[in-house]
Amino acid sequence: MEIKIVPPKDYLQVHQLRDYCFPNKYTGARRDDFHYWVEHSTTLGAYDEHKVVGQLLILPLNMTVHGEKYDMGGIGFVATYPEYRQQGIIKRLMIEALKKMRENGQSVSVLAPFSVSFYRYFGWELFFEKLYYTIPQMMFPSFGKHLDIVKRMSFEWPDSALFQWIKDFHNAQAFINNGSMLRDDAWWKRIERRAPDSHFAAYFKSDKIAGYIRYSIQDGTFEIHDFITEDLLAEQAIWRFITSHAASVSSIKGVTSNDHQFGFYFKEPQFKKEVVQDVMIRVVDALRFMQHYPWGNIQKPLYIRIEDALCSWNDHVYQINKSGDVSIIETNSIPEMHLLALPINLFSAMMVGYLSVKDAVLYANIELAEEVINRWQLALPSSKPTFYEYF
Repeated sequence: MEIKIVPPKDYLQVHQLRDYCFPNKYTGARRDDFHYWVEHSTTLGAYDEHKVVGQLLILPLNMTVHGEKYDMGGIGFVATYPEYRQQGIIKRLMIEALKKMRENGQSVSVLAPFSVSFYRYFGWELFFEKLYYTIPQMMFPSFGKHLDIVKRMSFEWPDSALFQWIKDFHNAQAFINNGSMLRDDAWWKRIERRAPDSHFAAYFKSDKIAGYIRYSIQDGTFEIHDFITEDLLAEQAIWRFITSHAASVSSIKGVTSNDHQFGFYFKEPQFKKEVVQDVMIRVVDALRFMQHYPWGNIQKPLYIRIEDALCSWNDHVYQINKSGDVSIIETNSIPEMHLLALPINLFSAMMVGYLSVKDAVLYANIELAEEVINRWQLALPSSKPTFYEYF
């Protein structure tokens, strides 16, 4: 079995494998979208002679971590034909993907797991909790009457100037909202192909966009796909726009972060909510990642041992000095109680803000001096990640 980048002559085989292994066959715009990403991703195939029997795509994406931009590899469309399973093909594809992402400078990776335990084995870890909500008409929020400036468009009836404002606002907020993906034009085109019935509503304050939603209306449901605002006033203005549809819709559905105090200021906040954990993250290149990391207050040099069985380039002891410079050190002189030792999955979740240092130490089942835990916590930004994209 050979693992290699799939050449263009074999792209049809990638389509065939995807269509067989996933529940819905792609046609039309969705097929076009998938083909675009096959062409523009690092598309790995497992070959049985000339036949592609397993595959994996590494989408070239970007995300923010505590206000810093990182090249990110989005892992998607992982599949093998059933008659080739239980042969270690996916393991070989995942190990090759890690090597390729490091070569590509993608120091962090995100995926949507079919099995959390399966991808934990490869070093990925949960890092965001989504809150799905359904609000019946009788519990729609009310924020009084106000003359808000809202501009609308849709993919069917676009407004190029408004769309550019929305795209710029989205990415500006991604630097503020830790863990968000930056959307380039290719990603917006993907959204259009996959959700062509999307509408947009943007709220303006002092002639500048202060919030927007992307939504669709179908069968009496107002479904919110994106809801991004710069402050509470903008959020309330958007809700006034949404509830102005009360005469034609019977429910509102959407998704937000479980860390967000969603609905707290609603008059009736006790509507249906469901927490879902369906996204995982992994640091691919620990040294590159930490050298680019926006360290906080480092009072004394910090030491960490990262355990990574699949990526030997990560499996080292690192020193982070007071100025935030990171280097690999080879020493056994650091007392265990002063050395933070974490497997790569817990390290990844901690560095993006999902786990506190104390929680990471607890889950790693290690002992660490309380003073060292506190110093690490001061050195790490505290904002929680938010990641809504899917691939």
